[in-house]
Amino acid sequence: MGIQLVIFELDNKEYGIDVTAINGILRARKFNIQTLPGTDISIEGMINLRGSVNYIFNLRTKFHLDAQEISDDSKFIMLNANNATIGCIVDEVTDIVMLSDEQVQSTPNFIRGGNDNYIIGIGKLDDRMIIILDPERLFSTEFATLQE
Repeated sequence: MGIQLVIFELDNKEYGIDVTAINGILRARKFNIQTLPGTDISIEGMINLRGSVNYIFNLRTKFHLDAQEISDDSKFIMLNANNATIGCIVDEVTDIVMLSDEQVQSTPNFIRGGNDNYIIGIGKLDDRMIIILDPERLFSTEFATLQE
């Protein structure tokens, strides 16, 4: 069967999200992010997208990577997750690939444990390794705090 992934980079590592969860890819520099005081640190803020408020999450903060200014290559990947459209800032969107089931290795139990696990597998494409993320679980903790 396989899976089609949108590939993006953070800190020169490749991550993928199932293309069916993606609502759009936007140039981050085109939007003004309004901060939300008192929210989880991985919530960068919100943007007005076509008249709707969309929350933007910072994957660098979520993954404990060094902070980085939004550059010309930075993108917002807009995801349909948790019954909403939410965005996440990534360094760059690089590719769309189709992986067969044989090219995807599920994550072992020691990585999968816990409620907040959002890594669903590792994609192997030639000499590349792509960390495949579950968009529903990726921001479930932070999104719950926004719903309160």
